[in-house]
Amino acid sequence: MGMKDGLHEQLAALLADVCGAQVSSLGPDAAPGVTPGWDSYATLNLITAIEEELGVAITTPESMAIKTLDDLARLVAAKRGPG
Repeated sequence: MGMKDGLHEQLAALLADVCGAQVSSLGPDAAPGVTPGWDSYATLNLITAIEEELGVAITTPESMAIKTLDDLARLVAAKRGPG
């Protein structure tokens, strides 16, 4: 549980950087088009940041399937593998 929480915090911090939201406002249900500042441009910047910071590449089809911050956390966790 702790790793996923830590991952969520990392992703929320990256998202806050690209969309200008407060990290505290970015829960698992934060979503593009709902969360202020999280638009398609912010998504592109977020994916770039994830690749640079976490070493995880996200494809365009994968990015289009992301509906919430929790979806993103699950995708990144799956791509990183166990441990």
